Amino acid sequence: MKGDIYSRQKCHLCGSRLVHNEKRNGCFCESHPQCGATKFFVRFGMVFKNFHNYLKAYQLLQGLRFKTIEGTFDERDYQKDAPLGFKTLANNYIKMKEQEGLRSINNVRNYMRRACSYWDQKNIKTFNRADIREFLYHIENITEKTRHNYMSCLRDFFRNLVEDEVIDITQMPRMPKIEYELGYRTLTDIETQTAILEKIYELSYHINPKIWLGCDMLSLYTNIRPKDLLNLNEGDIDAKYGILEIKRPTKKKNKKLTLRLIDEHTLEIRELKKKHPGLSHLPFFRHVSDISGVRANEPFGEKYFYKWWIRACQKLGIKGLDLYGGTRHTTTTALAKKAGKDNAKKASGHETNKAFERYCQYQDDDTFELVKIAAEMKGKVIDFRKKVQK
Repeated sequence: MKGDIYSRQKCHLCGSRLVHNEKRNGCFCESHPQCGATKFFVRFGMVFKNFHNYLKAYQLLQGLRFKTIEGTFDERDYQKDAPLGFKTLANNYIKMKEQEGLRSINNVRNYMRRACSYWDQKNIKTFNRADIREFLYHIENITEKTRHNYMSCLRDFFRNLVEDEVIDITQMPRMPKIEYELGYRTLTDIETQTAILEKIYELSYHINPKIWLGCDMLSLYTNIRPKDLLNLNEGDIDAKYGILEIKRPTKKKNKKLTLRLIDEHTLEIRELKKKHPGLSHLPFFRHVSDISGVRANEPFGEKYFYKWWIRACQKLGIKGLDLYGGTRHTTTTALAKKAGKDNAKKASGHETNKAFERYCQYQDDDTFELVKIAAEMKGKVIDFRKKVQK
C-alpha cells in the first residue's frame, strides 16, 4: 500500500534501522525485536510529518490511504507552507489587487487582513456558508452596508480561487444574504444650490478661482466626482475646444471619459491657464500661491472642495447639506423633473437603476405630469440654471 511509517532511530544493539510492524504497532529491529522506536514520521508521496506517538502517526497514514481510495486526497493540504491556507491565499489576493491598481485597495486590505486574523490558515476547501456568516457577524459596530462590503470582498476572493483552479466551483462556499438599505442624501433646490455657489465665489475667488470653478463643475457635470477633477492634469484639458479627458473615471474602471464643457467654463479655464500656466503633468486643481499649510503648485486635498462647500453653507445658515447632496444629487433630481429620468440617468453616468434611484429622489416618468401640477400648486417652478450669476 502507498505510504508508510518510519523512524530515524537505530537499534542500540546493532545499529540497524527500525522497520514498521503494523501487527506490533511500532517500528522494531528485525534482529532484536525488543528494540523499538519512540519517534516516528509518516511519508506519503510528498507528505511528510513527524510524530512522538505511534497511534497518531498510524491514524494519519490510514486517513491518507482512505482519502486516496475515496479520490479526495490532496498533497497541498499537508504541506508546511500551507498553500491552501486562508492567510496564504488572502495575502496573494491582496498582492494581485495591488498590481491591478484597484482604487479601493485600502478597503480590500482591511477586509482581508481582518479575515486573516479570524481564520488564520484554515484550509480553503473547508469553508461553508456558516463560516462566512459567523465571521461577518462577529464584527461589531459596523453598518449592514459595511458588512455587505466584507461579504462582497470574500465572494470575489473565492471566485478568483475558482478561476485560478486553486479550488473547484463545488468547494466555493455560498455567501450569506445581508439585507441593507442605503440612505438618501439630503437635497436642496437649484435656487439654494446657486446661492451656495455664489457664496463660494464670494469667499474664495480672490484666493483661488479654481475652488469655485471645481464646485460649479460638480454641480453641472453630474457624471463626474470630486476625485475625477482632482486627478485632472493640465494636459488633460483642451482649453481651445473645451474638452476634458478623464483617463480613469472614479466609477468606470479602465475607461476614458471625454467631457465637453459649456462655453462659460471653457472661457474660465482658458483665462486661468493664461494667468497660471503649468506643465502638462501638473494637476490643474492646485494651489496658485502659498497659503496656510500649503505651498504654490501643491494639488488640492481630497476634501478641499467639500470644506469650501461646508464653509459657504455655514455662512448661509444651511445645515446638513453635503457636497454630493447639494451638487450632483440636487442637479440630477432637477434634471429628472425637467427632462425626464432617462435623460437624467444618461447625464449622471449611472449604469444601474438601483444606484440611480439613490441619486435621483424623484418619481418615475409615468407620474411626471402629476409632479408638474403639484409644483404649479406650490408656486412658480425654478428653472435649472446653467451658470452661476456673478
